[in-house]
Amino acid sequence: MDRKSFLNNKFLQREFLAVFIVVVNTFSWYFPLYFFFENILRKIPMEFTSLLATYGIHYAMIIAFALIGTALVKRFPSREAFLSVWMLIGIIASALMVALETVDTAYIWLVSFILGSSLGLGLPSGLAYFGDHSTEEIRGRLGGITFFASGLCIFLVGLLISFSTLIVGVMILAMWRGLGLVLFLLVRPKEIIRKANAAEVSYKSILLDKSFLLYLIPWIMFCLINFLEMPVASILFSAEIASLIPIAEYGIGGLAALIGGWFADSVGRKRVIVFGFIMLGIGYAVLGLFPSVILSWYVYIILDGFAWGIFSLMFFMVIWSELAGNRVKEKYYLIGVLPWLISAYMQMLFTPFAELIAVSAAFSLASFFLFLAVFPLMYATETLPDKKIEIRRLKGYVEQAKKTRDKYVTKRDAK
Repeated sequence: MDRKSFLNNKFLQREFLAVFIVVVNTFSWYFPLYFFFENILRKIPMEFTSLLATYGIHYAMIIAFALIGTALVKRFPSREAFLSVWMLIGIIASALMVALETVDTAYIWLVSFILGSSLGLGLPSGLAYFGDHSTEEIRGRLGGITFFASGLCIFLVGLLISFSTLIVGVMILAMWRGLGLVLFLLVRPKEIIRKANAAEVSYKSILLDKSFLLYLIPWIMFCLINFLEMPVASILFSAEIASLIPIAEYGIGGLAALIGGWFADSVGRKRVIVFGFIMLGIGYAVLGLFPSVILSWYVYIILDGFAWGIFSLMFFMVIWSELAGNRVKEKYYLIGVLPWLISAYMQMLFTPFAELIAVSAAFSLASFFLFLAVFPLMYATETLPDKKIEIRRLKGYVEQAKKTRDKYVTKRDAK
């Protein structure tokens, strides 16, 4: 499928535009909101235990309400109706941050509770919505374009609120979530579509699935290593260099997702994931061997951003949908985001002890464990069928042969 056919046949269809809006708006609403919330908390004098409790409530509510959401979505007439309510709750949750700087700890915990619940409630369904409206042949490209657009919007929204006061920042976030809701209501399918043939599945059966575990284990290892190494890296880098890491993750990461998505549809998901682990392992190895060389810092940041883009695409959007197959996908996506959520909170617990860790040893061990994380992937099943990879390869040969023939004919006619 060439680029023009791909865009016309799938990307610009009404059903997928609705999916695109939900996913892009969710990512570009939550991440700036979280960073904004984090910056506000830094300005409020709080004990470390109270701060840990604030973040603990936030992540616990994301997980708890994600569990609730996977059960609650079935009670709505359609997934679109459920997602609309979820986005409306996000608008309200954003607005509640307006009084954060002037109230006590109890209100901060309440806001943390509401922000966490407002993300978690519909996150598995929003990601499963993408999985249900994308096909194996083009899921990587669709996900790459979606994540690339998300990265751009995260950067733009984050830039706007970084120069804003509390009230203006809250208004921007609420209006952005509201804009997403309005656009979604305008383009969502008018007819109620339910996947009646999608089979229910239990959490136990998912966790006992060997194919699922062979992808989940490397993802867990990556999340733990990357989040726990971040405080060590922040101590090593200067403040200016450390500030480049989020930009790399969303800037370079968005571009990496765009490129990785096209390759994932050509050579398979597993090879792209393995390549991401190798790239990040090299980045940590370089940093471990030359921790005082500034050039090695930039090499690590670039490779880290590249790996984040690939892994975000594969482990947030693509892999779990394909492992779910014709089953209900919400539970697969819920389990899939747990390593990221848990590791993010573990980073906060680990940060006070980061100074006790030798820099070179920390990065060398990280590189070693990242290379170990590749081994389960060697035994994992490729989720893109070999037949479809071969068809795309043959199509490439045919297109190249046509170009060579046309070039030869043009030269012959010119003579």
